[in-house]
Amino acid sequence: MTAQQLRESFPAPGVLQLTLDRPDVHNAISMSLQRELDERLTRAATEDDVRVVLVAGAGDAAFSAGYDLHELAELSPDENATLAREREALLWRYLEFPKPTIAAVHGLSYGAGTLYAACSDLRVGGPASRISVTAATYGGANLTWILDTLIGAGQTRDLLMTSRAVGGAEAFRMGLLTRYAEDGDVSGVATAAAMQIAAQPPEAVRAIKSLLLTGPGSDLRSRYDRENAVARSTLRPRPIAEMFTEFFRARAGTE
Repeated sequence: MTAQQLRESFPAPGVLQLTLDRPDVHNAISMSLQRELDERLTRAATEDDVRVVLVAGAGDAAFSAGYDLHELAELSPDENATLAREREALLWRYLEFPKPTIAAVHGLSYGAGTLYAACSDLRVGGPASRISVTAATYGGANLTWILDTLIGAGQTRDLLMTSRAVGGAEAFRMGLLTRYAEDGDVSGVATAAAMQIAAQPPEAVRAIKSLLLTGPGSDLRSRYDRENAVARSTLRPRPIAEMFTEFFRARAGTE
């Protein structure tokens, strides 16, 4: 693993940016890069100074073009099958990463790039964004298990069965992108979103993510009861005067 394949920085307090740094191949995800991303996230999960993780791609052209096909072509069928199982586990760990994640989809996002974007909590794009789920083109299937919760059943069928690429504006309209940088400053909008999240109490944000991840498939009453149980226990309610300090301070200033 070379240091240039994954760069890290802190564009704002509490915001760890991890940049896929292979612009010469549109930030294609090699096995070593994916493992390094997983290892860095494992450490970030226990670091108090990391409240949000922002994933981006180097250069202007791409977030990620997907897995490194040149690397995969050199492997035997058995080796590819073994790697596929490892990659399934790594993607699932990314989805379950306990802290919020944001994908800055500033250019094209194909294949595994779209897998990671879809498994992020927020996705930010702009006019240059171009997103596709390409699995059907080679006889595969991806994101059938989560995409419909993001954009609805009808639009999921459209994207998965055609593998068509959608531009940033259309992706935002359908909910595939959660924020849209009209001026093209995807990095700026993504960082601003990360700062908004980082400003919230971290235990509350983590609880929200956990509740949302475990909710689908449960009946409404179960989800309601679980939220209330978490609010009473994990979040340990503080005294009202402490929880709403700013409100009472503002009220006092107007009286």
